[in-house]
Amino acid sequence: MKNKKFRIISFKNSKPILKAKNISKSIDNRPILQNLNFSINPSEIVGLLGPNGAGKSVTFKILLGIMRADKGEISVSQTPINNLPVHERASKFKIGYIPQNESIFSGLSCEQNLKAIAEIVIKNHDQRQNIIENLLTEFSLNDVRKVLAKNLSGGQKKKLVIARALINKPKILLMDEVFSAIDPITIEVIKEIIINLQKRGISILITDHAFDNVLQISDKVYILADGQIVSSGKPQEIVKDQQARKIYFGDTY
Repeated sequence: MKNKKFRIISFKNSKPILKAKNISKSIDNRPILQNLNFSINPSEIVGLLGPNGAGKSVTFKILLGIMRADKGEISVSQTPINNLPVHERASKFKIGYIPQNESIFSGLSCEQNLKAIAEIVIKNHDQRQNIIENLLTEFSLNDVRKVLAKNLSGGQKKKLVIARALINKPKILLMDEVFSAIDPITIEVIKEIIINLQKRGISILITDHAFDNVLQISDKVYILADGQIVSSGKPQEIVKDQQARKIYFGDTY
C-alpha cells in the first residue's frame, strides 16, 4: 500500500458525458438495482467495483440497452437514451463494449476479425483498410494478423477485442473484467492501452475483480453493493473509506 501510485485527475468543471439517474431494476421480483446514481465525465476513467452479485453486470446491460431499467434515466451528453436499442446507442451515441467473455470470431484470423466489423461501419474501402492497418500496428498484432483468433494468446485476444471496439470510434467504452485470464506483464500492457484511450478523449467505465489494477488507472471509483452505490471518490480516498473497507476491500488491504 505504501508505494501505490493512484492517478489524480480532476474533472470538476466537466459536464457528464454519461449519467445514470435513479436507476432501479428487479428480476423475478428481486431488486437488483435500487436508485442507482453515477456519472462519467468526458475522458474520465471510472472504476465500478463491488462484491459478486452487487449488480455490476446488470448495470452494464442497462447502459448498453440489453436490459431496460424499471425506472430512472440513462443519458449521454444530456440526451436520454432509455428507449434506444443497442445498435443505436453504439452508432449514434458511440457506446462501445469490451465483454468479460471472449467475443472474438474464433474461426477467423486476427485481421479478418477487424475486417468483419470494419466492413459494417466503414463504407470507404481505402479508409477501412487504413484503419485496420493502423490498429494492427498500434496493438502489436501485425505479426499474428493471419493467425486464427482461437490460436492467439490470452493477451493477444484481449488486445484484438479492444482494437475491434475502436473501429466504431467510441466516445464511451464499457470494459467488463478486462484483466481476467492474462498474465501480469500483459496486464501492465492493457493498463497502458486504457490510459492511452483516455488521452484520445474516450471515457471509460471499467469493472474487474482485480481491483488493484482498476484503482491504479481510475480517476474516480464507485463501490456498488446490494444494487446501491455505498461509497465513491478518488482511488486514494476510497481505499480509506470505512464503508468501502467493510463491504469490499476488507481490513487487510
